[in-house]
Amino acid sequence: MRTELRCTECDSEGPKIISLRNPARERYCGRFCLDKGHESFIRWLRRANTEIAS
Repeated sequence: MRTELRCTECDSEGPKIISLRNPARERYCGRFCLDKGHESFIRWLRRANTEIAS
């Protein structure tokens, strides 16, 4: 079991950015990973909303 923090997107060590948009408070190592994480979260959110509406 890993105890050190890892980037949610690329799995590198020492992430410095915490995503406040995502309720899971995922951690990212840089701007590129943060942007990719936000994109995947928004895609997931849209899919969930579509499933609920149908």
